[in-house]
Amino acid sequence: MEATEGRQKRCVYCGRYYRPDPRARKTQKSCPDAKCRAKRKRESHKRWLAANPDYFKGRYSEVKAWREKHPDYQRLWRKKVREIQDKIPPAEPVKTMVLVIPERMLKNEIQDEIRLVRQCGCGSYVAGGQKAR
Repeated sequence: MEATEGRQKRCVYCGRYYRPDPRARKTQKSCPDAKCRAKRKRESHKRWLAANPDYFKGRYSEVKAWREKHPDYQRLWRKKVREIQDKIPPAEPVKTMVLVIPERMLKNEIQDEIRLVRQCGCGSYVAGGQKAR
């Protein structure tokens, strides 16, 4: 990997320069292109399998026997998890604001008016963009 001015790196797979993610700039080897990321993933997976050759051996027969004893487990688990997730409240309350403004007052300038409300911080709209009193 060659570094250039401006903290760019050369992609190991396609050879183009890219700006690495600041969190992984020292270890990132591929550019954001999907093909390069896929190549890196395949190589990484092959290296991991070579380093851990027996990881998946000897376990399939146990899993297969357990699945035969519990044929509906996965279907019931998915159903239960979906029901639970539907009941989880959002982390922060959802705030909804409805603006009801007559079209004749705006004259196709709604984006300008919304920006004006955000800038003044008044939290409500008054025709002409003045703060509510």
